[in-house]
Amino acid sequence: MQTLDDIGLEIVKYPIKKVRVQFHAGLWYVEYQRKPKYYFDQWWWFDDSIHSNYSDAAVRAQVLTALGYFEKFEKKKQFILEVKG
Repeated sequence: MQTLDDIGLEIVKYPIKKVRVQFHAGLWYVEYQRKPKYYFDQWWWFDDSIHSNYSDAAVRAQVLTALGYFEKFEKKKQFILEVKG
């Protein structure tokens, strides 16, 4: 079985500052604001997930709030190996 490391990916954690649950077009949207990395980040809301049930959305929002970050898969930029001598 392959791991993320085998295919050149890693999980990166991005800190967030706010989480909201919003109802739109019959669905519940869980969104977050991340701590500013770029100028527009201070106002922009990013989608996390969409739920048909309010309680599922509320649980996801509580998990995000408790963690204080969201995770994203990204390609590795480098890796370092130690040589035993």
